[in-house]
Amino acid sequence: MKNSFIFASLIICATAASFFQAFGERTVSGIIDRETRWKAEEGPYIIEGDLLIAKRANLVIAPGSQLIIKSGTKTSFLAAPFDKADSTLFSIRVLGSISCVGRRSNPIVITPEKTALADYSWRGIILDEADSRYTEIAFTEISGAATAITVKNSSSLIRNNALENSNIGIHCIGGGQPKIYNNLISSCFTAGIKIEKSNPQIFNNIIAFNNNAGLWCDDKSKIVFNYNCVFGNIDRNFLDCDPDLGKLTRAVKKKGLTDKDSTDARGNIVADPIFIGSEAEARAIEIDIMLQTDSTKVENKKILHMPNLQFGKPKIKEATKIGSETRQLSKYSPCINAGDPSGSFKNVDGTRNTMGPMGGQDFMSK
Repeated sequence: MKNSFIFASLIICATAASFFQAFGERTVSGIIDRETRWKAEEGPYIIEGDLLIAKRANLVIAPGSQLIIKSGTKTSFLAAPFDKADSTLFSIRVLGSISCVGRRSNPIVITPEKTALADYSWRGIILDEADSRYTEIAFTEISGAATAITVKNSSSLIRNNALENSNIGIHCIGGGQPKIYNNLISSCFTAGIKIEKSNPQIFNNIIAFNNNAGLWCDDKSKIVFNYNCVFGNIDRNFLDCDPDLGKLTRAVKKKGLTDKDSTDARGNIVADPIFIGSEAEARAIEIDIMLQTDSTKVENKKILHMPNLQFGKPKIKEATKIGSETRQLSKYSPCINAGDPSGSFKNVDGTRNTMGPMGGQDFMSK
């Protein structure tokens, strides 16, 4: 009888999310089996164990919310582990739907308690056949995961996110056609995006400065990969992909500067995205300063005869993060107004799409 009571108690704990309000934060784990909303002012939310969003359940996370993945050893499972990493690390697993949608100026932040690089202390968000009609991850920063976002057999929308310092940024597996638009995927170890037996639509992303591959494909998937910036991925930008991807076809001139970089036949560019405060911006500023002004555009001709001035080298500062003012592209960036030109991707001001989280609409129809 006593054993039956203990077993029943464990079942109750495992079938409802546990919320404990204390000192302005909530600890969260367990199963969400109904419509649930998290508000920024009620957090931060401390994920202290696996979180499972059951089928027909929906979790809505409000802009500005902060989720912190607590360090610890996994000791129990709410469902069969998704993979080997999921058997040892906490995960947010979505069988139903999730609306994790921040704002440009007020993103959602999901980060581990310990933020040491290459210390992947949680499994990540797993969209396990999630309901594509109601699932969207947007304007969210995710870091420190084995895989920031895994998409299995779902056509969910993933856009305007910063996915950094994980092992893999986005992993698409098991069918489905996820829509991956305007993300920044950087500083990941194995790959920015990995594709296995899946058919994603990938537009307007910046996939740069990852440790191994930028885009890693297989020979069975049919991907649409257009108008992305892929650059500086240490091992290679494209692994086992269509050989035409990244094959440069035409020269680019931007902001009066002649550049050796080009686009491929699908509008993808292989060029430094040039963030504000980066060394690439400092070099661009130096070149810009040295360029001779077109005399036909100068009203006061006397300034053409001013002696050469000695300019100090521009000061290099750390690149800003998305959480503060959004990771800003420099005015010299080749990614500005270089995304897909179609109307559905236009920027808020009506101009052509800018690659990365700065570009595109605040809201998109699915």
